[in-house]
Amino acid sequence: MIERFKKIFQGLNVAYGQTIKTNEISEKGKHKTKSFTVKKVPTDDLWQAHLDGSDPALGIIPIREDSTCTWGCIDWDTYPLDHKKISLDLKSKQFPLTVFRSKSGGAHLFLFTSEPVSAELMRKKLKSMAADLGLSKAEIFPKQISIKIERGDFGSFLNLPYHNMKNTVRYAHDLNGNPLLELNDFFDHYEKIKLTLKELNQFEIVAKKEDDDFKGMPPCLVTLLGLKVFEGQRNDAMYNVGVYLKKRYPDESTWRNKMDSYNNKYFVPPMGSSELETTKDSVCRKDYRYKCKEQPIEPYCDSKICSTKEFGVGDDTPAVTISSIRKYDSDPPVYFCEIDGSTVEVDSKTLHEPDAFSVACLEQIGTPLMPTSKLMWRKMLIKLLENIELTDDKAPDDLKTGIQLQEALADFINKTPGKEIKDILRGIAYIEDDTNTAYFKFDNFWKYLVRIKWSDKNMNKNKVMRLLQTNLEAKIDYPKINTKTVRCLKVPRLNLDRPEPTERKIGKPAWQKES
Repeated sequence: MIERFKKIFQGLNVAYGQTIKTNEISEKGKHKTKSFTVKKVPTDDLWQAHLDGSDPALGIIPIREDSTCTWGCIDWDTYPLDHKKISLDLKSKQFPLTVFRSKSGGAHLFLFTSEPVSAELMRKKLKSMAADLGLSKAEIFPKQISIKIERGDFGSFLNLPYHNMKNTVRYAHDLNGNPLLELNDFFDHYEKIKLTLKELNQFEIVAKKEDDDFKGMPPCLVTLLGLKVFEGQRNDAMYNVGVYLKKRYPDESTWRNKMDSYNNKYFVPPMGSSELETTKDSVCRKDYRYKCKEQPIEPYCDSKICSTKEFGVGDDTPAVTISSIRKYDSDPPVYFCEIDGSTVEVDSKTLHEPDAFSVACLEQIGTPLMPTSKLMWRKMLIKLLENIELTDDKAPDDLKTGIQLQEALADFINKTPGKEIKDILRGIAYIEDDTNTAYFKFDNFWKYLVRIKWSDKNMNKNKVMRLLQTNLEAKIDYPKINTKTVRCLKVPRLNLDRPEPTERKIGKPAWQKES
């Protein structure tokens, strides 16, 4: 099974990717994540650990050293989505895409080939399909048409599906939208949908006649209305629909009546009459613009196409620039910036200045960037740097230390676990079978770290305790043992079963130590 899974999702064989939680909290109250590339061969153990459910999931870089690939993906990063409806829509369009549910409830639309094809061709075909689906802003994998391994650029990875295959939430759907929960069912589906190089070359999107409801409409609204607008999005969506209708039908009574029609046709359930009238009055006050950078249309924004539409944004939208950034933490650091599949290599100073960056683009990929203000450039950089991809050898200390600590804790707990909770008093851990939770005394674990000569000399007890709580969800508990209350830590054991993403640095056997 693992060999078949590897063959389907094969990619670059000298590195892989991982994404882990940090102790930073986002505005939504969730742990922020950091992604980094591990410059090692993805071993069979890592592939198996992925399918078994060990964290973090395995990320594979689709583009190989020879600039070819056997799979690509459109990352539909909005949620929740109706995966069955998407599958049926793709089937009706005869798109050779397989819908996978992502961890967050979004969708990964995979295209598979039976033989290596150029990354450039794969991106070209996926981009055309994404544009047709109204997903021009979606990330396309492979992100690059070539990589510069000799310069430290290994490309971008995508976390694979079927993580924890027995209870996975990252499963595929067949052409009728039925979930393929079993991996063998996906294998059968793969044989039906994979394309040869000839078939991929021959694939073309059939131009469709524009629906009168969508004549001259921005592509974001076409996509959104096609998916239907549900509660929680209706007010903002109707506002943008109102802006469009006002542009198309200058007569006030006409566009107001049209808003009623669109409300009944595309909104589920339709907005109430008083709520709708309030939105109409808001649109009526002056000539407003579309809220391109706000939900619910922001994920589907395509400024280039929109500017060509009769009732689009015109020239008022800012230029789209960098899609993602990868950092190789050399001295000085090097940044690899993705622009429509091409990679631009710059230093920190060039990245900081939009004019200098535009010159670098002209020199390296033959295309300068459209002018933009320094303020907009800074805002874009801040957003991109929040999701920057890092190399493993220069990853932030907290990330590397957290992983090493997790490995050490797994060794401590799994080496000789106790059979009863009272065994905690003997200095070992106890694993509760019903909850699969590990219990142990922090002081005993600290003594273990000292004994194995754990490598991070900057760590003290307080820092270790903080990392256990933030990275491993450790909680303080007070179980009764032999009639006494004992202060312990408890950790979900599933958090400890993970592959080795970095080289172990927690001490050497005596026979390996230098004399």
